[in-house]
Amino acid sequence: MKTTDLVFNAISPMFEGTDIHIVEVEYVKRVDGMHLIVYIDKVGGITLEDCERVSRSIDPVIEELNPTNDASYCLDVSSYGLDKPLKHDWQFDKYLNQKVSVKLYKKVDELKEFDAILKSYKDVYKFDIDGKEIEITKDLVAYVLPYIEF
Repeated sequence: MKTTDLVFNAISPMFEGTDIHIVEVEYVKRVDGMHLIVYIDKVGGITLEDCERVSRSIDPVIEELNPTNDASYCLDVSSYGLDKPLKHDWQFDKYLNQKVSVKLYKKVDELKEFDAILKSYKDVYKFDIDGKEIEITKDLVAYVLPYIEF
C-alpha cells in the first residue's frame, strides 16, 4: 500500500464525527527533503489553530505507523485550498447550488471548460448553465473546483 494511503486510512477515522475532514495526503520531495502533507478542510474554513491541533493529534499515530520506513520527512498540515478539486461527497454537498468551475476530458455540447451551478453529483453530474440544465457522466469530468471570482 502506498505511503499516502496508509496515512490517510490511519488518520481519517480520528476525525469522524468532528468538524475537521482529512481531504488528501501527499508525500512529495521538496528542496529541503521529503514532506508528508495532510490537507484538511471544514465548513467555514481552516484556521492555524486547526492545523496545529490536527498536527499534534496525528503525529504520534504516524510515528507509530512508520509509513516511510524510518526515512526522514517533515509533517505538514495545511488547508486544502480553493484551487484544489472537490473529491469527497461532503465537499460536493458544501457546493450544491453554488457556482463551480468544471473541466471535462472531452467536449460535451461544445463545452470543455465552464462555470455552472452544481445541482447534483450522486449518479451523474447535473449543472445549471445560465438556466439550462445539463447532465454529464462522471467519467467525462476531469475535475470540479470551487468557483473563484476575481
